[in-house]
Amino acid sequence: MTAVLSESQVESYAEWGCLFPLQAMTPEEAAGYRSTLEAFEAEYGDRASDVLRSKSHLALTWVDELIRHPAILDVVEGILGPDIVCWGSSFFIKNPYDPRYIAWHQDAPFANIPDGGELLTAWIALAPSKVANGCLNVVPGTQTERVEHAYTGDASNMLSQGQEIAVEVDEADAVAIELEPGQFSLHHQFIFHGSGPSKSDERRIGLAVRYMKPFPRSEDATAEPAMIVRGEDRYGAFEPEPRPKADMAPEAVQYLENQLRNRHGQRYRKD
Repeated sequence: MTAVLSESQVESYAEWGCLFPLQAMTPEEAAGYRSTLEAFEAEYGDRASDVLRSKSHLALTWVDELIRHPAILDVVEGILGPDIVCWGSSFFIKNPYDPRYIAWHQDAPFANIPDGGELLTAWIALAPSKVANGCLNVVPGTQTERVEHAYTGDASNMLSQGQEIAVEVDEADAVAIELEPGQFSLHHQFIFHGSGPSKSDERRIGLAVRYMKPFPRSEDATAEPAMIVRGEDRYGAFEPEPRPKADMAPEAVQYLENQLRNRHGQRYRKD
């Protein structure tokens, strides 16, 4: 495959732990996915929020399609290489003047990644993501180490486990990642990131997709469930997950629920 990312872009990601803006699709294509999402919300009500929170690609064919979007995978391949799995996906949606926020956190401590594993997140905008409506913020260069997290129990924190970095974050160093519909960003598994509440009348809709590359595991390590989206798992590092055959197929919904309970245990918040 012809390289999509330039050498300078790859170097920038390695140095700063983030890369944006990148183009995934046209605004019209993004609007189509947004319409599908909002139709799903209208049909399923509160149940839709439960499904969209984590790994909805296991139960919704259009999200399965999104995580495999060629333009996104071409960029991810420039960082991870030709073999790519989707470890997880989460919709982060803020309604107008939504008081909820995403606490400062790192992704890797919650991905059960042993030595040798590498995860990155593609944050895909299906609606404008701006400072006013609580866009993603990152602290560039903070991807060099893992830090401790605390569990605050704050209901306004949109993270499924209520986690928050337990060390001081210098917010003066933060950069706002503003995106238009159809654009996306990449961020490193250890970079400090979060977002504030919405102070806008414009809805913010983003899909965060966690991509990893297969890697050798020790013999006693448990294989994490994940979905192969490009190439192959040459090491048998992951337990292959099934693609949904139809939106909200009963067997797919049950599989999704089992996966969330297995991953998050007692900290999985369904309500």
